Amino acid sequence: MEGLLKFFHDGGPFMVVNVFFIAFALAVIVERMYALFLSYGINEKPFVAAVDRYLQAGNIEAAAKVCTQSPTPALSRATRNLLKLLRNGFESPVLAVEESLMEVRPLVMARVNWLWSIANIATLVGLIGTIVGLIGAFGSLGAVSAEQKAAALAKGISEAMNNTAFGLTIAVICIFFHLILNNQSVKIVERTEHALFHFLNVHAQWRKGYRPAEGGDQKKG
Repeated sequence: MEGLLKFFHDGGPFMVVNVFFIAFALAVIVERMYALFLSYGINEKPFVAAVDRYLQAGNIEAAAKVCTQSPTPALSRATRNLLKLLRNGFESPVLAVEESLMEVRPLVMARVNWLWSIANIATLVGLIGTIVGLIGAFGSLGAVSAEQKAAALAKGISEAMNNTAFGLTIAVICIFFHLILNNQSVKIVERTEHALFHFLNVHAQWRKGYRPAEGGDQKKG
């Protein structure tokens, strides 16, 4: 603990600036990890099966009620929008799916890209602290005696290197979690899109007169 305090003390004022950025980054990471892995990342198979059952019977209203009781907020919200379009009629299945995804995609992708920006800003702040430390180190050499030059130079270089190390550490943390969170958010959007197209196909089969038969095959009614 003492070494950590010395690390921040020797780093100068720009270390404090980066403390704010790492705190902000950690808050984003915790919130997005909870949302993407716990809230939005629940298994969608039971929900899809429940909606399928009503769409195969042509009961869009009952399928919409399933959305209000689902523990999968992203998929249920997109499905509810799609079912509304199915009930009101639509010209293009692809546009119907895309419109349904428009409300969900921003919720899933929200704040993930902030981490990349924080990584860049923290690196630049660390670089500014490095430059300021080096300027102070070499600028102080002319104002001190020969015996004190080594200590002044060491202090300035320590400030410079601490800022570099801290800025790069924040950047690595942000980029690492950006990779994880972005991959999860893309996966959720893709699975949601796949489920929506599946619902469209099920509804289209019902409209054409196909009904589930025993054994899982389809037969025309």
